[in-house]
Amino acid sequence: MPRPDPRLPPGPQAGALSQTVALHRDPLGTLRAAQARHGDVFTIRLATARPLVIVTVPEEVRPLLHADPGAARAGSARRTMLPLASPRSSWGADEPRHQAARAPLEGALGAGAVDPRRDAIAAIAERHAAAWPRGRPFRLLPRVRTLAAELFVRLVLRIEDDQRAAAAVTALRRMLWTPGNPPLTVPGEGDGLMGAIGRRAFDRRHAPLSRLVAGEAGRRRALADPGDDVLGSLVRAGGRTGEGIADELLVVLAAAQEPAGIALTRVLERAAQSEAAEAALARGDGSADAVVRETLRLHPPLLATLRRLAAPREVAGHRLPAGVVVMLPVPLLHRDPRAFADPDAFRPDRWAAADPDAGPFVPFGCGARRCVGEHLSRAYFASAVPAILSRVRLRAVGAEPEPMVVRGTTLVPRRSALTVATLR
Repeated sequence: MPRPDPRLPPGPQAGALSQTVALHRDPLGTLRAAQARHGDVFTIRLATARPLVIVTVPEEVRPLLHADPGAARAGSARRTMLPLASPRSSWGADEPRHQAARAPLEGALGAGAVDPRRDAIAAIAERHAAAWPRGRPFRLLPRVRTLAAELFVRLVLRIEDDQRAAAAVTALRRMLWTPGNPPLTVPGEGDGLMGAIGRRAFDRRHAPLSRLVAGEAGRRRALADPGDDVLGSLVRAGGRTGEGIADELLVVLAAAQEPAGIALTRVLERAAQSEAAEAALARGDGSADAVVRETLRLHPPLLATLRRLAAPREVAGHRLPAGVVVMLPVPLLHRDPRAFADPDAFRPDRWAAADPDAGPFVPFGCGARRCVGEHLSRAYFASAVPAILSRVRLRAVGAEPEPMVVRGTTLVPRRSALTVATLR
């Protein structure tokens, strides 16, 4: 076992593989146990991402997330957890490349582009819900993932031809599919044999989607007006081949679709658990927003936000060296009793008088790296959820929402949200 770096805060002493398995099987319990033993700042080591300094002090969240991008780098930190991400993409790049990669996406995913498509979102969601199994338990998460993939392909990439859209949805789901929830971080370069295997597997998985995206980009380039969607914006920006656009978009597609699908699943799971939540979500009024916020507080779709320090930094009384990756664990911060009273309870009413800028509520991140797809996710909550609930009544199999497990860099329901649907 490697000797711990004396410059880093103490943390669990188990081997990297043991820590990885524990975190993936029970992220909230594992992090809480480490915090109780080692304090608000501690170090963990994962099988393919080590070491990580965990910071759980609410007051440190915004300073770190709003820090100068040159001093606290998100792109290289993210590639620690997902090394297959392109350093040219908005997800994996750092300044100034990040700004250049993000700019074409902001307009295509902003309110002006998304809001006019809300009726289409509702129509597609209702069609999917009508085809879900009825009268027997089924796994809600994979069904919602497929819905989220089609919404993204048709309404964001604007691939409207039925055959090409179906092929893109299938290719996207194939790229993201993993059997079960393996308790292992994503391997990449520098991880020896595991990294080589992971690289080959990813290349094989994304090849069909890369070809489709590159071909669609080529078609758009031949048009006088390539459109105002994501692909059209990237084509208009120029300087990229179809293969280059595909390379930039691969992880962006995953990051835009996978967390959104998980968040949508959790909101529907809450409707299946609570008739009051179901009624609020079906109405789509202010109380629905409170239900969504409280659901994402208790069950955020992402494990953490990350920053790699470019220079030594004082964090909660610890002098952290340059190069260390700081991890802000979202599920732990969202349940911190210093920020949220009765933190494990589902209480949508807490948001009635809450200051939206108070407390570490970061389901979409914060600062310059705030999720570029946030508005799209909110459109899903506002349009897809009422449409689904108008078509089917959902009832959960279990008495409580399923515990979180880690899948890659996301947090998913342990049994994929087992649910029973009946037609209204």
